[in-house]
Amino acid sequence: MDFPNASNISSVFGVIAPLLIGAAFLWVVWRTESRHVLISRLWQLVHGKQEISDPQVRAFVDEQTSLISFRMFSGVPVTSLKSAHQLIEWTKLNGVQMRTLSVCGELFDAELRQIKVHKLPSRFSQVWRLAGLFTAVAIGFVSAVSLSSSQSLLTLNSTQRHFWGSANEAKPLWPLMANSLRVADCSKTANANAERTTFSEQEVGILCGVLKSETSPEFMRKALSDQRWALVMLIAFALWLSWIGFFAWAAGFAAHNLARRRIDPSLPGSQLSLDLGS
Repeated sequence: MDFPNASNISSVFGVIAPLLIGAAFLWVVWRTESRHVLISRLWQLVHGKQEISDPQVRAFVDEQTSLISFRMFSGVPVTSLKSAHQLIEWTKLNGVQMRTLSVCGELFDAELRQIKVHKLPSRFSQVWRLAGLFTAVAIGFVSAVSLSSSQSLLTLNSTQRHFWGSANEAKPLWPLMANSLRVADCSKTANANAERTTFSEQEVGILCGVLKSETSPEFMRKALSDQRWALVMLIAFALWLSWIGFFAWAAGFAAHNLARRRIDPSLPGSQLSLDLGS
């Protein structure tokens, strides 16, 4: 399969667009931990905007809609509308941003309104998460830069020597400053080419045979196309790892900062049991 270019990008988007819409619905279900939004849309599709006649049922549906809306916009998975109201009041009283609680994720108990201290990651764990994040970003960056390369990374089966190859030249992967072996160089002796390029005489003979072959341009084109697809997959994997690594580190960082504030989880005029797990 050839690497996509400007001529077929529109057809690719025509296939991807419905998948993105479906993925958006799945993301909403995951974020709100409820299928209420999907079911509501299906209900409207069948019954239109007709209101539910029974007032008690209508009030229940409205309450669920409000609860799901809070989960969606705050990112905090409260179990009831009452808990949502209490959490809003608590954040206002203590100057806590709702997005901070969302970043804390499962490290914050929305019902008890406190950090789960016994689940806080250690400093060592946070350092490893940050190191993993930087590694994933570096891999993604190098892969993205490599997409613009006109040479593919190949290996000689007989010697397991890695080299950069194109239809007209081959260059050793290591050392970096080695000279390339070009088609025109194949008229020289194998010993001279080996000394100049760091390829062995055996490797020079094999590579010259490949470079002078009529099938070389097609072979190199296919190898480059396959390499670019592999890089695209690697970039996607690196982005996924970066996403996971960043939010894992950010959750620990935000939770540690919030725990250090030692905010009273109770509201004025109410009592609340504390999570004292170790």
